[in-house]
Amino acid sequence: MVFMEWMEWTGKHIFVRLNNGSIYSGDVIDVDDSSKPLIFFKIIDKFGNNVTFVQTEILSIKEEEKR
Repeated sequence: MVFMEWMEWTGKHIFVRLNNGSIYSGDVIDVDDSSKPLIFFKIIDKFGNNVTFVQTEILSIKEEEKR
């Protein structure tokens, strides 16, 4: 896993794999830390769907070049 502050992912194009087996590629539109210790990621995936997940579900995350 890439170690950086969670908030720094905002605006990045990412590839993420979650503990439940889900895989997403998309743009991070918000990282919400108002429910600490839980931090919620909101992305728009490559299909245009809104996806939200919590940081504790992230198995791996990396920044990608936007295609």
